[in-house]
Amino acid sequence: MANFSEQVVNLWEEWVAETGHESADPGDFVEWALSNRRLIPNPVDIKQMLRRQVTQSLRQAKRWDEDGRFTYRAFQSATLFEGGEAIKHYFDTDTGGSPSLRQKSVKQRRDAIARDVYRAVCDVDRMKKVHRDEPQLNLFTDFTDDVAELRISESVEDDEDDVA
Repeated sequence: MANFSEQVVNLWEEWVAETGHESADPGDFVEWALSNRRLIPNPVDIKQMLRRQVTQSLRQAKRWDEDGRFTYRAFQSATLFEGGEAIKHYFDTDTGGSPSLRQKSVKQRRDAIARDVYRAVCDVDRMKKVHRDEPQLNLFTDFTDDVAELRISESVEDDEDDVA
């Protein structure tokens, strides 16, 4: 028996074949799947649901650095293993976490970004290979200029908010 994710992928492929969409909004797929009684949600443990909502809120909380004129995450996390189980520990960026926990958080974040960039490079390589006759995609993996542009943009937005 296929797990839920495999079932979703199989249903998605069936739906795309049926509708002929080249790309689609998952919301449309969900409407189709529910109306055809092809998909039901996994049962959810209320504590797991609340945990996800709490961690999402902590990840999204931001603060403004007046001197540097940028926002930063108010809370950081690091995955620690307790009794063989991976547990995310959150701490306040300004007042919490030990030096070791902060270092672990930064390393884990960098590793996650490296995995995302690697996945993007592989995806682009595949699309280039499969769509050779189309204009080729470029993915630049040096994000130095992007970071500088975002920092400037964030600072300008703050200036505009001060004027308003």
